[in-house]
Amino acid sequence: MSIPKISIIMAVYNGEDYLELAIDSVLSQSFTEYEFIIVDDCSTDTTPDIILSIQDRRIQYIRNRKNLGQTPSLNIGLQSAQGEYIARIDADDIYLPGKLQKQFNFMEKNSDVAVCGTNGLKIDANGEIIGTFRVPHRSKEIFFNIFFGSPIIHVSVLMRRSIIIENGGYGEKFTFCADFALWSKLIKKKYTVVNLPLTLIKFRLFDGSLGVLNKLGPSGREATNIIYSNITDLSNIPISKKECETILLMLWASSGHSVNDLTSAYLTLISLAKVSYNSRIPYRGLVIINKLYLKSLVKRGLYYKSQSQIRLIKQDYSMIIKNNLNKPMLSLIVIISLFIILFISEKNIKKFNLLFAI
Repeated sequence: MSIPKISIIMAVYNGEDYLELAIDSVLSQSFTEYEFIIVDDCSTDTTPDIILSIQDRRIQYIRNRKNLGQTPSLNIGLQSAQGEYIARIDADDIYLPGKLQKQFNFMEKNSDVAVCGTNGLKIDANGEIIGTFRVPHRSKEIFFNIFFGSPIIHVSVLMRRSIIIENGGYGEKFTFCADFALWSKLIKKKYTVVNLPLTLIKFRLFDGSLGVLNKLGPSGREATNIIYSNITDLSNIPISKKECETILLMLWASSGHSVNDLTSAYLTLISLAKVSYNSRIPYRGLVIINKLYLKSLVKRGLYYKSQSQIRLIKQDYSMIIKNNLNKPMLSLIVIISLFIILFISEKNIKKFNLLFAI
């Protein structure tokens, strides 16, 4: 086999439920000049059997001698990679047709770009589409995004291997957020990181997935530390890690943050946006922040509605409006959120919460 153009890396542990779908989505790509490195982190289910049953010379199967975790497994894949570019896929995700070809063409025409991501479709455990995750596309929006979350869908990327290797690959102190840490490092070093306005992958979001399961635990702590580092390194805005945690968890109602906390996080994001956009926040930037605040209020309100605490919601939201009469946009968002909370049906609450889980 000649030297591949792209090295696709999958790190898998007990991924039998969706593994075949993920592998098939790669093998059916129109772009064929790739190697597919699958690092099996000592799976105890039928994962090895599934991989070894597929006869394709592009698949390179590596089985760890002991369970190392996803981040070290990804670095093992990086060390084995020969392609000029690195792509990623997880065992429960899917490439859409043309994914590799479209990104390869873009990267070949834009030699200054280090990382290229895309939008993605959110799917549930049954593969049903439950929403679209639209990532920021403009450079200043991507820069601003690292103050409150990862601006790139990890499994959507095509990256220049040389740049990733030069920057140490994935940081192994990050069990869950190594990708967010990597994008942050590259952006701080002024590498060009972009997202194409295309939807080229499906990623699975359900109650047992890592992002949902750990956002309030170790994953959240890692992301909070990254956000804190990004804000303190790139702005002169004083902030605590607790405040960074509130920003991160604005869409996680069960985190227990008060509406005052959420409002404070919203106002902090306004200040950070002024840093990102050189004082004047463009319309698109304001839309991003206002939507995030609206979703956070609605998520929190629906959580308390499910606990039959409508009276508490009305009290909280009335207080926010009274305390911010000089901020008409903030008050409008609060009023809109209250109407949504009061009129959304009980049966749609779970669907709404999953839709805005990340």
